[in-house]
Amino acid sequence: MPNFKTKKITMPNFPTKFGDSEFLYIASSDKSEYLIKVSQNGEEFFLQVRKKGDVFLVKGEKISRPSQVVFLQQALRDFRDLCKCEVLFSNIEPQKMKNKKRYRVLKDIDFFTREFKQDREIWIEVGFGSGRHLLHQAKQHPDIEFIGIEIHKPSLEQVAKLCDIESIDNVYLLDFDARIFLEFLKSNSVGKIFVHFPVPWDKKPQRRVISHEFISESIRVLKIEGKLEIRTDSDRYFEYCLEEFVKFKKTDLSIHKNQDLDISSKYEDRWKSQEKDIYDVIMTNHEESNAKHKIKKISFDVFYHFNMIRDNFINITKQDRDSFLHVEDIFTINEDEGMLKISFGASAKNERAYVVFLRERVRYFPDNILETKANKRAHNLLNDWLGEIANQRTAHE
Repeated sequence: MPNFKTKKITMPNFPTKFGDSEFLYIASSDKSEYLIKVSQNGEEFFLQVRKKGDVFLVKGEKISRPSQVVFLQQALRDFRDLCKCEVLFSNIEPQKMKNKKRYRVLKDIDFFTREFKQDREIWIEVGFGSGRHLLHQAKQHPDIEFIGIEIHKPSLEQVAKLCDIESIDNVYLLDFDARIFLEFLKSNSVGKIFVHFPVPWDKKPQRRVISHEFISESIRVLKIEGKLEIRTDSDRYFEYCLEEFVKFKKTDLSIHKNQDLDISSKYEDRWKSQEKDIYDVIMTNHEESNAKHKIKKISFDVFYHFNMIRDNFINITKQDRDSFLHVEDIFTINEDEGMLKISFGASAKNERAYVVFLRERVRYFPDNILETKANKRAHNLLNDWLGEIANQRTAHE
């Protein structure tokens, strides 16, 4: 993660612009943490400043990270120079900067909720890594639209670069939780879903991609005769997948061991060199699913005053069925504006975000919280809690 350490920061007056970055405001918490809102290259994100002893650590804030690390590096450099920082350590020097380029195949979730047409058959690869398999499939099937989902930023940028170099125009790349993404697609619109060598998460099985809910959503989005293909070198993950599949009343499975594919990833090459067994579990869908309404972003229908929230703030955790809401921290921008840092959703796939209270409206940031089942229940928990605070104030008055 790009960052630098400094003994001194001379904060400017906000908002201000310096270099390629516009610094919109600063928000502070009681935990010696500061968030600086940045606008750059059409994206908005936070820089995080934490003080430890007499040293400040300045880095990108994880929840709101930009689509490409190069944008974050530039923002850190601009902030460093703007604030006349006395740098003790840095990994953001110019010689380490890459060419700033916005790749056409890199998309955010807004694209899939607003612009994505779904007028061709879709194939999806979850966790594409080096992209060998994804790009091979895209070249072999130019009439298919491919969506590659990956949370590792360097892999996203490297595969995006290869798409540009090789003029591959039937691929979209996305940094998002694959366990949630399927909810945004039309029923019976996907030909294949590849999950190759997922992280086994033996100590945290709740973080696994494959689950009863993921398989259920896969069945909904797959076309008749569409396939969900899982490939793993983990004996335990293979056994776990079988257990999940057989929980369904009807399922069509085929199982293969040590079967060669037309293309293999660098990880698969490594496992083969170590003579590890490789398993394939392939589910074929035979169900025609009902149409599903398009998922929208969640927004606030009620306005809440920040000073009311600040005066009554507590760290809380609320639960409803399999959803939860945890309010972690509060940040003050000014007397009338501020933010809550929250985690929410389902315990197996929780999200993190900020609730920003401005003078005229309340919003989520990043502004990509979508109305999945778990998110909607968590949003209702948040509104209930904010409503309780509002009612308490009204009662006192």
